[in-house]
Amino acid sequence: MPSLPQSIRLIPMRKSSPHSRLLILILALLAGWPGAVTSQDFLDADEVILIGGASAGLAVLGEVALKTDKPRPPLIAGPLPLESRLQRLLGGSYHTGKTNFLDSDLGSLATPMIAGAVVLSADLAWSVGDEGRTALQDFHLFASGLVATKGITSVFKGLTARERPLLRLHPDRAARRDEVDALEDRRSFFSGHASSSFFAATFLNKRLRAIMRARMAPGEYRDWRWAPPALLFGWASFVGWSRIHAYKHFVSDVLVGAMAGYLLAELFHSFGEKAYSDTIEEPPPALIKITLRF
Repeated sequence: MPSLPQSIRLIPMRKSSPHSRLLILILALLAGWPGAVTSQDFLDADEVILIGGASAGLAVLGEVALKTDKPRPPLIAGPLPLESRLQRLLGGSYHTGKTNFLDSDLGSLATPMIAGAVVLSADLAWSVGDEGRTALQDFHLFASGLVATKGITSVFKGLTARERPLLRLHPDRAARRDEVDALEDRRSFFSGHASSSFFAATFLNKRLRAIMRARMAPGEYRDWRWAPPALLFGWASFVGWSRIHAYKHFVSDVLVGAMAGYLLAELFHSFGEKAYSDTIEEPPPALIKITLRF
């Protein structure tokens, strides 16, 4: 079996930060808690447990995929056509130790944690109907979806073992780093920062716009409906760019991660759409009103 280059195999290993794994475990436990979410118009207890349990299972599967990763040829080797040029164009020049304020476990978790807090705050402050149950259901679906997103991302990272751009494009400079995790250098596909931030942006955008439709006049909503997606997806795109800038991910890693986060948010939000339509949505205003008087 082909082995990794000498510069990689001789790099000492370091322990990865336990913060993200601990947070994922807490979210998985909370996502599987049936609580008081159930009512006639909301998810029942079996659905809550099924969604939370499946998400927790994906998180465990992702950890297994990362733990069983062994030095082997990557399934996706190197940049795709034109990707090296895009990497240098969007990421600029690379130097040893290049990083930014989002280049950490905390940077990966900050966006979904803030978005989750905003989801709960918006449901409790401005929701229509039973805001307590709506907030609990949203928390359950958001936490479950985030856990599932992290799990699926880890599965792909462990299976593809794609090397990061800093290693493929600047192997000599990458080998001179002071502290390196050799396995972390082979977890480029796909971006966990991108998948989690786009999951959070998509889920929060759908909830905020549903609340805006319920509480705003039709004309006022049309004037402001652009604000949540512009701000949320703009920030999520900045998070994705930060990973290219730090030479931790290729453009394709970020694009696939963004698509995965978006699709998973659409999926988990759809689980609660019956309750949302019963408590939030209003019928669109009629274009023509005819009154008959006798």
